[in-house]
Amino acid sequence: MFKIRNNTKSVPAFSIIEAVVGMAITAIIMGVLFVIFSIITGRMLDFKNQNQLVNDLNRLTYSLNKDIFEKEKMMVLESEIDFNSYTGERVSYQFSDDYILRNSETFIDTFRIKLNKMMVDTVRSKSEQFVFQKIKLNIESNEKEMDLRFYKRVYPNELLEKMKK
Repeated sequence: MFKIRNNTKSVPAFSIIEAVVGMAITAIIMGVLFVIFSIITGRMLDFKNQNQLVNDLNRLTYSLNKDIFEKEKMMVLESEIDFNSYTGERVSYQFSDDYILRNSETFIDTFRIKLNKMMVDTVRSKSEQFVFQKIKLNIESNEKEMDLRFYKRVYPNELLEKMKK
């Protein structure tokens, strides 16, 4: 019994069926990864939007507090608050339906916070010794309504100027 040897050298390779099965498995894995990536991306965008709202709220309260305590005069108009400093620098907050703009000489800052209502009042301390201008902002942030209160002390020289007028 003689075996006939084939002199052509055979190269080990995948058959067509093995290649098709490999591509199908790869396609299934890629599809699952795409769905997972889409879900994670959507959740990260929601998380980013929530953090942006909290960040805007923190920046607004910080900026307003800073301007209230550092600036000399505060004037409240219908939908605007103006601050004037001792050096002549002017900062204004403009309130619109969907956002709040802070304009200063150096830059404009936008806070994506909805203002529902603004109230301005003059209040006295418990001892009746000090007078404050109270600003109450009713805002909507992250689909929740909240009140922000800011107080600016009115000094005696300002009260005397108002009495002279």
